[in-house]
Amino acid sequence: MKQSMKLNTLLAAFSLMAATSAQAEPQMATGGAMAWQCAPCHGTNGQEFVEAMPPLAGMPAKQFIDAMIAYREGTRAAIIMDRVARGFTDDEIKAMAAWFEKQPVKQWENTSLTESLEAQAAAEATGGQE
Repeated sequence: MKQSMKLNTLLAAFSLMAATSAQAEPQMATGGAMAWQCAPCHGTNGQEFVEAMPPLAGMPAKQFIDAMIAYREGTRAAIIMDRVARGFTDDEIKAMAAWFEKQPVKQWENTSLTESLEAQAAAEATGGQE
């Protein structure tokens, strides 16, 4: 009888845990985390400046949202962005839009790795003051 009671208690606990976890909604990634998926084409933090790939950094949120929804719905011409946009919900697009809008716009500079490392070292030596 004691074993049957323990078994019933365990079954009830597992049922409660299963019901609770089934009702919990998954957490959405942050806008910054999702934005890393854009980096291969649009650069780190959306700061790529090349003719074929517009920068996303500093883009007004509404412009980003409108573009992504148009890509997703097929009302804006795209080579690949229509497929990319289909992977995001409205809330995810809004989160990325808010994140990109806050990123500083930086003009891309064509520097070698050595020049970049020297500039970084100089900035660190002066505490970021030039």
